[in-house]
Amino acid sequence: MIQDLYEESKADQGGELNPTEDTSTFRLDLKLGVPHSKLQGALEWWTGDSGLCLKPDHHPYLVAAEISAGSWCSQEDIMQAISRGVMEAGPVQVLVNSVFDPEQPENVSLYQIYPSPGLRSFLYRIAQICPVHLKPGSLIDSISRGVPAPFILVPPLNALDPILKTCRRIEGTKPKREIYKDTNPSHKVHNQKMMEYDPVPIEILRMVLRRDTRPVAEYDLFQNIWLTPLESILRKNAISSLREFRIRKGFQMNKPHFEREKDIYIISDLHLGHTNSIPRYNRPFMRSNPDEMDRVLIRNWNWTVKKRDTVIFLGDLAYRSSIPSDSYLDRLNGRICYLEGNHDPYQPYMSHCLLMCYKGVSYLFIHDPDEVSKPFDGWVIHGHVHNKNLSKYPFFNPHTQTVNVSAEMIGYRPITMTEIHNLVTEVKETISFREIPREKDSNQNLSDERVRYIHTRDYHACQV
Repeated sequence: MIQDLYEESKADQGGELNPTEDTSTFRLDLKLGVPHSKLQGALEWWTGDSGLCLKPDHHPYLVAAEISAGSWCSQEDIMQAISRGVMEAGPVQVLVNSVFDPEQPENVSLYQIYPSPGLRSFLYRIAQICPVHLKPGSLIDSISRGVPAPFILVPPLNALDPILKTCRRIEGTKPKREIYKDTNPSHKVHNQKMMEYDPVPIEILRMVLRRDTRPVAEYDLFQNIWLTPLESILRKNAISSLREFRIRKGFQMNKPHFEREKDIYIISDLHLGHTNSIPRYNRPFMRSNPDEMDRVLIRNWNWTVKKRDTVIFLGDLAYRSSIPSDSYLDRLNGRICYLEGNHDPYQPYMSHCLLMCYKGVSYLFIHDPDEVSKPFDGWVIHGHVHNKNLSKYPFFNPHTQTVNVSAEMIGYRPITMTEIHNLVTEVKETISFREIPREKDSNQNLSDERVRYIHTRDYHACQV
């Protein structure tokens, strides 16, 4: 359909470009932004940084489309088409699948790229307005042919084993304890099948417009503004972009949301003060500003949990922080039942695990699911694994009867026991990530791409 639109547009304009017109070729690139989970190969190294402060050629990108200028459209027309197309389309993401070829060089990673429905819709809208070239290897060409786009990356380290480290036990770490073990043979077969890694979604936060290969502007999808090449690498714009991304996705609350009925709240692995948790678990924050991560996570907690609510916290509150864990605890609402994590210095108030019968269903709460090594027929609520292996440990897995409540899996805010129990009793399919209510998009119906936002400590407002 995109190819048909291109041919129709060319015919309407009388065939070829007028040689006296501007014959510049524009190219639209997609900067790879925030992955939902751990990636395989070289991209795992590169996407430790969202690339918002890097020049376009210093971060992995995908070629979305090539567009002709001249009598068909100007640079301004292309920029307006892009900004309006983003606002009218759905979420712009790509699905990345690793391809392992035994004949490929060891320092090369191969991938297949699948565009999301929102990205397909966006490119279709661009093709309706602008004359696009179906350049081999571009996303728009792959969509027109119905095949995934290839992507090759050469990293500054071995692509087959990008994070290989010598395994050793760190002095002072606690040995694993045997608790319960799943002896169901059907679960064992399913686990063996799930050892293969699933494709990983990557959020697109910026698009780069090039004129004859030279970057001329970057479009910020979540601030809905165009940035000059100089503005695009400024730290303040990167911070604003990530903040808008978190708000739109529901990862950062901009007002309190308390449940009317009394409930039990669960969350794990905040890793407050842990700078390296940002690239390691692909958290949408600036690595240079872990204090902002702490503020958002603590505020999300306190705007979800009331002072008299019960919270089951499954460990790893803080790590490598200059602030003591007890100081963080004093800032958190609720009556906290603290389960010991592998990064927590032991305190007398900590337990290792918790058994609960909730509305007739047995639940085991524990930090590390691999410590469940004795027969247990109920559901295991755990943390520890974060978003590193969605195949084995997604948010909700009815086949193995596990629920992963690591902060990244549940939207960086506590989840109620009622919500978990409703999933256990009603849902039979695997859910990779918790679906959380998103804040209302204040500029959903605005067509002017010059929208600006005002931010304060306690609220988020829109101003045109």
